Amino acid sequence: MNKNEIANLKMQGFILQNDGKHFALRIKTDAGCMDSEKIDKISEISKKYGRNYISFTVRLCVEIPWINYEDIPKIKEELKNSSLISGGTGNTVRPLVACKGTVCTHGLIDSQKICNELDSLFFGKKLPHKFKIGISGCPNNCAKAQLNDVGIMGQRIPKINEENCNGCTLCLKSCSVDAITIVDKKAVIDYEKCVNCGKCGESCKRKCISLKDGVLISVGGKFGKKYKIGENIGIYDAPNLEKIVSEIMDYFKENADSHERFGDTIDRTGISSLKEKLKDY
Repeated sequence: MNKNEIANLKMQGFILQNDGKHFALRIKTDAGCMDSEKIDKISEISKKYGRNYISFTVRLCVEIPWINYEDIPKIKEELKNSSLISGGTGNTVRPLVACKGTVCTHGLIDSQKICNELDSLFFGKKLPHKFKIGISGCPNNCAKAQLNDVGIMGQRIPKINEENCNGCTLCLKSCSVDAITIVDKKAVIDYEKCVNCGKCGESCKRKCISLKDGVLISVGGKFGKKYKIGENIGIYDAPNLEKIVSEIMDYFKENADSHERFGDTIDRTGISSLKEKLKDY
């Protein structure tokens, strides 16, 4: 094997291990989910070609280690026949990751559905550098949205109708970030502290707190040796996500220097120009 062949195999999801001989096969999931038939097939491949075990990546993909080089053509054919997709490396949009907001009691958005919709449009898209997207269903942020090039987080924005409020303190007690106070027997929200979890509105028995759903978008995050927390750029309507993410990627392609991560591009060009591009959403 030469360096070019090793690099090409990596792009196809066969990643050379540290022994210099075996490969780990990376298989993509659908927002961390996989039907039982595919799980059975992966188990079969691991028994036949690996060492009868699998592992999971931090982006909720599956890896089968200890693959022999000579078995790769046969494995490719088995993957194709089973509708299993390998890959997820290189200067492309990497496998998208989502929390369990779809079924979680705290979930404010259908995080897995959004993940699959965006994945079907953007996974594998070539960009100046690797590009990661993470979706969290609520401000608990289990998917660590701000550590991705694009982070998406479910929001439920509260607004108090003072006429109906009697200062009962139920909303105050429900707020884990101390964003609510009672002033003159009326609840007051400090929006600098509020994380838009919506718990206050759920707790209000008088229904005097209205809640508006949306998604918070952050950009430029990354992890590793030089980590960067993504910057929040605004709250948007979820139906516009596909167009917004596409616009963000276009901005990256138009402005990035060679082999530059998105966060570094933003640091160089300034966040205001990206916000201007998204102002109509």
